[in-house]
Amino acid sequence: MTVPTVGPAPADAMIEDTQAFWRETGKSLVRGSFSTLEDTAKQLIAVPGVLIGLYFHAITFGDLKGRVDGWSQLLYLAPMALLAIALVFALLVFFPDRSRLNINSWEASKLVYERTLRSKLRAVRLASIFTLLGVVAVIAASAVYLRG
Repeated sequence: MTVPTVGPAPADAMIEDTQAFWRETGKSLVRGSFSTLEDTAKQLIAVPGVLIGLYFHAITFGDLKGRVDGWSQLLYLAPMALLAIALVFALLVFFPDRSRLNINSWEASKLVYERTLRSKLRAVRLASIFTLLGVVAVIAASAVYLRG
């Protein structure tokens, strides 16, 4: 008489494929996170740079001398200041973290990677916020100028 062997049920091939897919997706997200942030930062450098140039020319040739005083002067300078701050934060993405790295330790590498990624993400977020604030300030200054 043979005794049936009881063991674990055979693994579902679909579950293994799904797990392998998500593992590979996670790896590609980690590998591509720096380049994604740096590509975003490049766009965040271009937008404020162009807006500062256009706005500067509009203000320069807008014949505002003598018409601007006190608070309205601040209103006209705010967009350039906000966009310049956005530009600084976008450029900070490209400056490497000066952490010492022991390449023989995977834990140290992971820690430096996560810290650098957080730093770059914070800089991109701040650059985005200041770019948005700069655009809003340009719109507000334009509205005040057109209103007369």
